[in-house]
Amino acid sequence: MMKRVEGARIYLRELAESDLDRTWEWLHRPDINDKIGVETPFTKQQQKEWFANLQEDGAKVVFAVCLRSDDTHVGNVSLDMIDRRHRNARFSIFIADESMRGLGLGSESIRLLEEYAFSTLGLHKIWCKTDAGSPEVTRFYEKLGFSQEGVLCQHELKGARYVDKILFGKLEPNR
Repeated sequence: MMKRVEGARIYLRELAESDLDRTWEWLHRPDINDKIGVETPFTKQQQKEWFANLQEDGAKVVFAVCLRSDDTHVGNVSLDMIDRRHRNARFSIFIADESMRGLGLGSESIRLLEEYAFSTLGLHKIWCKTDAGSPEVTRFYEKLGFSQEGVLCQHELKGARYVDKILFGKLEPNR
């Protein structure tokens, strides 16, 4: 049965094979790729192989973010590096449709992903990393109840220079 999490304006559904072409295009856009750090370029065949492995790998779950009003797929959200022993996972998100950004869909997507991570998977913590030096991103995660947990200095190469990454984490409620 396909995984699905319902929200007020959006729902998360398990990424389907029919989403792969659209997702491939999104992940090759610099405005998305620079933020989530997927190694590109990759071929559509490589993506199909990744998708086939995703079905068998219990360490990653990818959801399509869809509008309830018309089922439009506007972005993706995922949990990866799922560690069942220590009960934590890293998450990532992007809203690809620029006209849908700034409307609270990212916040709602993360809240739904939290619900899935904590209630369905029984995780204790979810975390992410983002580029340092972006006060709006820091405010976004803090507004959602995430705490800044540390800085990874000169952690990723962007162009010709290394950038710091900020770690944000959130614990399951009532713990």
